[in-house]
Amino acid sequence: MKREPPILADLVFLGGGHAQIAAIKSFAMNPVPGLRLTIVTANIRTPYSGMLPAYIEGVWDDDDLHIDLAHLAQFSGARLIVAACTGIDADGQKLLFDDRPPLHFDILSINIGGQPDLGAIKGAADHVIPVKPIAEFQQAFDDLLAAGLPKKLAVIGGGAAGCELALALNKRWRDHGASPEMTLYSRSTRLMPQMAPRASHLMFAALLDAGIKLQLGRAVDKIDAGTIRFGDNSSDAFDACFLVSAVRPPRWLSTTGLALDDSGFIAAHPTLQSKSHANIFAAGDVATISSSPRPRAGVFAVRAGPVLAKNLRKYLHGHALKRWSAQRRYLAIIGTADNGAIASWGQFGVKADWFLALKYWIDRRFMAKYQQLTMPTPPAPQPFAGLDAHLDSGLNDNSSQGHRDPVFATMRCLGCAAKASHNVLANALEDAVSLAVSNGADPALMPEAGIETDAAIMASPPAGHQLVQSVDVLSEIVSDPFMLGRIAAVHALSDLYAALATPTTALAIVNLPEANLSIQTNQLTQILAGGLFALSEAGVKLTGGHTSEGGALSVGFSVTGHVKKKRPAVSVTASSGDDLVLVLTKPLGTGVIMAGHMQLIAKAQWVDGAIRQMAVSNQQAAMHFLKKGVLGATDITGFGLARHAQNLSLRLGASGCRLDLSSLPLLDGVLALLSSGIRSSLHDQNRAAVQIDASGLKGDAGAQFDAHVETLFDPQTSGGLLGVFPRNAANRLVTILRKDGLTAAIIGTLDFANAGVHLTGNM
Repeated sequence: MKREPPILADLVFLGGGHAQIAAIKSFAMNPVPGLRLTIVTANIRTPYSGMLPAYIEGVWDDDDLHIDLAHLAQFSGARLIVAACTGIDADGQKLLFDDRPPLHFDILSINIGGQPDLGAIKGAADHVIPVKPIAEFQQAFDDLLAAGLPKKLAVIGGGAAGCELALALNKRWRDHGASPEMTLYSRSTRLMPQMAPRASHLMFAALLDAGIKLQLGRAVDKIDAGTIRFGDNSSDAFDACFLVSAVRPPRWLSTTGLALDDSGFIAAHPTLQSKSHANIFAAGDVATISSSPRPRAGVFAVRAGPVLAKNLRKYLHGHALKRWSAQRRYLAIIGTADNGAIASWGQFGVKADWFLALKYWIDRRFMAKYQQLTMPTPPAPQPFAGLDAHLDSGLNDNSSQGHRDPVFATMRCLGCAAKASHNVLANALEDAVSLAVSNGADPALMPEAGIETDAAIMASPPAGHQLVQSVDVLSEIVSDPFMLGRIAAVHALSDLYAALATPTTALAIVNLPEANLSIQTNQLTQILAGGLFALSEAGVKLTGGHTSEGGALSVGFSVTGHVKKKRPAVSVTASSGDDLVLVLTKPLGTGVIMAGHMQLIAKAQWVDGAIRQMAVSNQQAAMHFLKKGVLGATDITGFGLARHAQNLSLRLGASGCRLDLSSLPLLDGVLALLSSGIRSSLHDQNRAAVQIDASGLKGDAGAQFDAHVETLFDPQTSGGLLGVFPRNAANRLVTILRKDGLTAAIIGTLDFANAGVHLTGNM
């Protein structure tokens, strides 16, 4: 029997900086059996700062500027945890968060960059637009463009980044027909003081040629709303002020136990190893190599990447590490927004148009390494020749469906499609309960620590009610164990909400991969904490469960609740058919987005949106369903919308239903993926299980038209509720649900004359 290698150690990458991504890709290209990779990042995309000025000019768009960490994680087989780290317990080997359990690491690599030093100038935090973090700068920049291009612009910072920013802003404004009044302020008497003197002179001329005023040797003392103030009591007015300042380290680094330099950055050896903790590495702006100090610039982080990758691998195997030495001379190319650029190398500086072309080529080549990741599609399994002939001969009842079996798919999708030790379970449960309670969960809903029983004893339902139960188990549809635990709980509870029941208790069902005890304990803690958060929000108590190990990770819950024995009789007749409408409470598309994610095609923001929707509970929707007199309900899961809608219609006595394609709420990216041919592995079987009539559709057939139709068969994980209501009640319900932040819509009606699913809408 072939055994998958157990997880022996956790290598955690904190941040997605320029050095880090190179190291992650290195492990993807040459993986280490038994080593699990995890990427922890506050943002699912990481920007490349070198392309920001050209983005401001309008040369690059948003996707050009970013590296998709979801793609990189999938490519490297790493877990991806999108959460803000708020601390490190270096001695305890844990990353800390405000709202989730600590994350264990055996080796940690940190490349989180720095933060703008807004405290260096009084009032800056309230009145300037800092260039970093880039995501926040982008939003502020877009807001300025939308507001109508303010006239008086100020840029504080006379280094290369500040000069390049001023020229890019000036060009963007002028390209939009505006003539900005721009001033660049620098405490230094020379522009770009770290560059060659000739390069500084050329930049001085470029700024003056662009009509930008220069205030050199003037340190800004204070910034008020619309006013820059100096130490001599003089002041200048502005409409928008940009700050390109030196960076500072995150303040929480001071509590980590790591050795720091005088400025609070991580002190590292030339091997990129922490001076205080041999199993922790740091690169980029967050680190200082005391024996070789250099400016905090991306060019050094990029060069550090290969050395970081080698040393992480060498440390893992107990080999001597390689020293990294930042280049003393390096080529810097600074765009001047006039189709040219200034090149600075050592003491040489020159300006020419072809330097800009060279810069663009270098930037595109660097980004292509991480934006054009591809994974070869494995060959589809082939049926045995003898059995295949047997199927084709019609001797098997399933011959017409033989090759639709998901076993023949080239890639199987995740989601809806041996006992762990006592110590692992006890420790994980204790930590998960403690975290849930500290974040506001009701202690009465937590499992009782230290009490072992063979079965959970549940209270009888209230008088006039009967018990309702369901069970659901998910495979590892998301690599973040905390989110997997939450989604699994929300998904399981949805069955009870669809039955219009009140959930009360739950049992956990978890299968863990083989791993050492500390790794297994931490993973189970993450899963249970995510589940407990979701269960406690629903007022549900976790009364027990079962954990096993071996093979792939899976998480599920068996849930119990109660519902009234006798509900008012529902009068559904053909005469009321047109007035009985279908209401859907969540957007569709989780199946195809996660399938696209597995193939490195789905964009990071699409994946993030799908995960967020899967984590949304149907509790609020179910509550409003009951208040508005729902006639019948179901939840949309693995069989897709069309099959669930058809079943619900039949259950209420109708022959079928009519669905308006143009009204379907969809997740971002769904139509693009379906149009390109991406499908979840259960998609074709869902399509074959429903009778579809598209004769009522209006519009020209094409890729988008076909994609809208295909959304009906996409299997959903933790999908929304689908309910039937009189039209007036449905209109009021949709208004209420949207106010609650849910993506609700009326999507069709019952059909008492025609069987199957009939499609309508202008496409």
